[in-house]
Amino acid sequence: MTPTAAGTLVKVASSVLTEVAALRDRIVEEVSGELPELAQDAQARDLLVSTVRENLIAALGVFGGATRRADVGAPPVALEFARRLAQRGVPITTMLRAYRLGQAAFQQEMITRIAAEPVSAGDVAVAATELSSVAFGYIDKISEEVVEAYQLERDTWLRDRNANRLAKVRAVLSGKAVESGEIEKAIGYVLADRHVGAVLWCGPDVDEGARLSSLERHAGLLATAAGGRAPLVVAPDASTVWAWFPAPIDPDVVTRVLNGSPEPVRVALGDPASGLDGFRGTHQQALQAQAVALMAGDGLSRSVTTAAQLGPLALVAADTAAVATWVRTVLGALADDDEQHRRMRETVWAYLSSGSSLMLASQELHLHKNTIQYRLRKAEQARGRPLAEGRIDVEVALLACRLLGPAVLRPAGD
Repeated sequence: MTPTAAGTLVKVASSVLTEVAALRDRIVEEVSGELPELAQDAQARDLLVSTVRENLIAALGVFGGATRRADVGAPPVALEFARRLAQRGVPITTMLRAYRLGQAAFQQEMITRIAAEPVSAGDVAVAATELSSVAFGYIDKISEEVVEAYQLERDTWLRDRNANRLAKVRAVLSGKAVESGEIEKAIGYVLADRHVGAVLWCGPDVDEGARLSSLERHAGLLATAAGGRAPLVVAPDASTVWAWFPAPIDPDVVTRVLNGSPEPVRVALGDPASGLDGFRGTHQQALQAQAVALMAGDGLSRSVTTAAQLGPLALVAADTAAVATWVRTVLGALADDDEQHRRMRETVWAYLSSGSSLMLASQELHLHKNTIQYRLRKAEQARGRPLAEGRIDVEVALLACRLLGPAVLRPAGD
């Protein structure tokens, strides 16, 4: 910088500092007008006013020569404001937008005054260039510090809030007598409503630090897609959330949402139920559905498992090895994990689930009735006995094959 340009910056910074209250008020009005969530009440507005004032003074100190660039840091009130915004759930992007608005207003004021100084156009350009460079550097450094404060507070606040909610929810799930009104106030959810319990989880291929935020975001996406109110969400561990949706939710809607997401989130759903007992019951069903989905492992690509799909399997699916042994005993070679026996199993399932109707099974599978009959005969040969013998066992075993896949089927070649 030329000596004249440097002197101009010092002079202008000093003049703005003497009238900093006016610039502060202008920036506060502009920011609060465009981002009203930053000044929702008198306390928030006071913090905004103080943050703008202290940042202006700090920046002007650098231009006026009172402070070295290396010594600049976020004012304590700016860090406090960032923490408060985190507690209130104001998006971090909103906070950063406020800093950019403030920077733009500050630079406009400074450049206007620099241009009014009796110096050459060249010195004005040099001073303006230096102003932009230092201002951007200042905002970048301050932004890093307030973002760090925001994220730390947000993580801590969410962890503490979740711990409190989880404790209240566990008290309800324990079956002990609870004061519903007190619990509802603490968790922000009406227990007397109709509920659908859900369990959302993801695997190790999702970054550990991002799992909970991803699962909570997906719970919100499901609620929005279902057209319902916000769900109650708590996290029992770092890779799982429990959710209760206060309205019926269509499994097909859940599947569409998950299929449209790049993250491998899986969901288990309970049946709709009402009241306190329903709150507990639908959650227990969702846990059972999750257990069955986990038993299947990566053998099936199903992203959604519902309690309605389980049927009697929910009563027996406690031990994968035991279920696999039972399925292979009931089905014989029909439990072999290959394409030929898979087609037979699907045919038998369609036939039995349609009330042993060849016509309905052929319509469902888009096959001729003769083809259905042929496959049924082959299935009986593979089983080694008629399908009507132990029919209930056959249906449950086929259901296990559909839901658990390779986890219970006999590997090809065994």
